[in-house]
This record gives sequence, structure tokens and C-alpha cells, in this order.
Amino acid sequence: MAELNNYLEQLGKWLIRWKIKVNADKCQAVYFTSSRKVPDPPMLYRRAIKWSKDTKYLGVTLDSRLTYEKHINNINKKVRAAKAKMYPLIGRNSKLSLKNKLLLYKTILRPVMSYVSPVWGAAAKTHTQKLESTQNIIARQIADAHWFVRN
Repeated sequence: MAELNNYLEQLGKWLIRWKIKVNADKCQAVYFTSSRKVPDPPMLYRRAIKWSKDTKYLGVTLDSRLTYEKHINNINKKVRAAKAKMYPLIGRNSKLSLKNKLLLYKTILRPVMSYVSPVWGAAAKTHTQKLESTQNIIARQIADAHWFVRN
């Protein structure tokens, strides 16, 4: 932790020299660990940077234990919202052909679902099953398959 504070002190000097103002109150830090203990917060401009349980970076929500639960839940919400908007086109009563429904799924819904999919390798199976169930619901809706029909 001392190394981080030394670096932040040097960064603060560099920011002052180049006349760049950083609001230390809006800064946040995430301590990636599996333990519950967190050290004292790092300091910038002699102000403590508060610890946060998660942060968003390039569209990926990183939590302090790197379970990706919040990220997968956010993706699931986005996919379900997009599916609800597209229901008139891909729903059971739609007059579109199966080929066109699949094209809509592949061009609109799947990219939302598969964004940053490599991080799912580190996610727990219970979290990825949420996305799989949403994907299964969409596939059944597109194919007009009932709940009792096996995959």
C-alpha cells in the first residue's frame, strides 16, 4: 500500500506541474481481494480516496472479488430490455420467417449478449446460467417452441 501512496504522491506533483486538476472526492479505488479486510484508503492531494465495491471500465463492471455477477446481471437486463422492444418482430405472433427472426437475433441481441464474453470464463456457473436461460427463452420465442418441447 505504501508503494501505491508513493505513486499517487508523484502523480499529484505531476498533475500540479502540468496544471491538471483532479477531483479527489470523485475518485474511487477498488481493492481486488477475496478477503474481507481492506487496508487504509490511498491518498491523493492528502485526501483519502474511498474504496468502492465495484467499478465500470470499458463496459465491464469489475467487482472486488472478480465474480462478474453485477456485469452479467447488467448484460441480462440489457438483453431482456432489447428482447421486449423487439417482441413484435420476433414474438410468437410475428409474421416474419424464422430466417429473418434469426437474422434479427444475430445482429441485434447476440452482440449485446456476447460483449466481453471472454470474462465469463472466470465467472461462476450460476451467473452464466442466467444468460443461458435468457438465450434459451429468446430461442424458444423465435422458433415458437413451447416450454415442454425439449432442446
